[in-house]
Amino acid sequence: MPLVALLVYALLSQAPLPDFSGEWKMIAERSGSPGQTPPVTDMTLIIQQGASDVRVEFVSGTDKPIVTVYPLGPPPKQPADPMGADTRIAYWDGPRLVLDRGGSINGQTVSMKQTLTFDPASRELIVERLVIVQHGYTLKGTKNYATVKDVFARVGS
Repeated sequence: MPLVALLVYALLSQAPLPDFSGEWKMIAERSGSPGQTPPVTDMTLIIQQGASDVRVEFVSGTDKPIVTVYPLGPPPKQPADPMGADTRIAYWDGPRLVLDRGGSINGQTVSMKQTLTFDPASRELIVERLVIVQHGYTLKGTKNYATVKDVFARVGS
């Protein structure tokens, strides 16, 4: 009986998963995107988190918004192959929401993983992005990936 009570306690004591829904504006002075080439100094994320998917609208400056819907599912078993073009999945890694997708940029297959974390102390959204170019080879001394970390504040709070 004590084992059952311990299991029930463990299940009930887990913190609820964060809800990232809302409009988030990048804090440029605390983010890495303004240091990229070309620099991205104005970025807004509009997130709608549902029971079966996550919809993210990405707005940067005066560019046309990019909307991506990620179906929620289990995390991929590791080691996982790179994601193919037009493949998307969202999954939980503890309290972090991971958005994985494959795509094509200038004819090159790329995969992008974004990890969303909520900082309850500062009430900020932290987005860590990893982009990998899947060209099948690497040149000695060169990277086929880029990483960036951006910090966002909720609009209207």
